[in-house]
Amino acid sequence: MEMHKEKYEELIRRFSQELHEVGVGENLKGLVKDQCDRTPNTASASVDVVTDRFTYRHDGYMIEAVRTVKLVVKKSD
Repeated sequence: MEMHKEKYEELIRRFSQELHEVGVGENLKGLVKDQCDRTPNTASASVDVVTDRFTYRHDGYMIEAVRTVKLVVKKSD
């Protein structure tokens, strides 16, 4: 039984690291959790958040770069 616990902890640790690397913060996780708490029988919950935005204007032109993080939690069979 100890083997399964170790594998589970390794997967959770790796998943948490990947969430951190793409920019998913506690606020984003909390929003998805709140959606799941409000409607516990739902098949999925998702949230989109703009984490970074850069705008440059010069001589009548505008360049805009946006980083959006989307977190989706789905029920799998």
